[in-house]
Amino acid sequence: MSKLLKAWSLAYGRSVVVGLIATAIIVPLGCLLVFVPLWLVTRADLSMWVLIVSASVYVLILNGGVFGTLIWILRRRRRRLDAAFTPLGLEGERYMLTGRQYRGTVEGRQARVLFYRGPMLELHLSTPLQTRFGVAEVGSTTPALARLFGREPLDLDDSDLSALRVYALDESWARSLVSDSKAGKLVKRLLSAGESWALVRQVVLAPGVFRLRLYRSKRLFTYEITAEEARQWVDALLALARVAEGLPAPTVMDEESSAERLVRTGGATRVGLIVVALLVGVPTCVLALAAAAFFAWAIQ
Repeated sequence: MSKLLKAWSLAYGRSVVVGLIATAIIVPLGCLLVFVPLWLVTRADLSMWVLIVSASVYVLILNGGVFGTLIWILRRRRRRLDAAFTPLGLEGERYMLTGRQYRGTVEGRQARVLFYRGPMLELHLSTPLQTRFGVAEVGSTTPALARLFGREPLDLDDSDLSALRVYALDESWARSLVSDSKAGKLVKRLLSAGESWALVRQVVLAPGVFRLRLYRSKRLFTYEITAEEARQWVDALLALARVAEGLPAPTVMDEESSAERLVRTGGATRVGLIVVALLVGVPTCVLALAAAAFFAWAIQ
């Protein structure tokens, strides 16, 4: 089974488990606090307030449980990520709605760490290079990575790199990079990052930034990132950037895309908050108005 297929199957499995747990809670509570009072009101001629109060309690319990669980998960995640990345001198803050990001400078380079739903961890380091290069293990190449280059992976002669898929705009420059013994070892080290939990691992060079991407978890709900691992990943990515910048400059250049610029400048966070506000706020207001109208009618 390819790593991507395994990632999707694990994501589906997590959704099924969460759905079963939610059903096991929601259905009994719904029967106890909604359907039983409804039966009592219609059959035993009890006051409509019995249904109104019990249904309100049901809504409060569900909302309290959902938001309470979410807050607990986010705080627990924040503590763990802070312990891993703040020792690098990076400052943490919220990213998107439930994600986390860290910004700062490491050895004179702008550094950024993004963690968001997936789980997806991205480590960014700035570079003056203005080309595109990507490498991943066989079976770990996402469609997005392939589309980014719009071409087939390089045919590498080095048997030590046969388990890798390498994409590049400047093929001769990329061959020079991966054929460098130090760069080859660094790429392999980075592609073993988060091996205990990360299912898909990629090293990507985009205009102005080197990225280490760890995507999806091998486990249903848990993953672990230590401060020592974070330091090792940063050191390896720094070393790879120095090797790449020491080569003759690539001749095939590219520019930062609008989507990449949106992520770099934090615009993705603002867009995400607006979308969530529309998707959650509008239906909530409509339901609240409908409930108020129903209760007003029932009391009359």
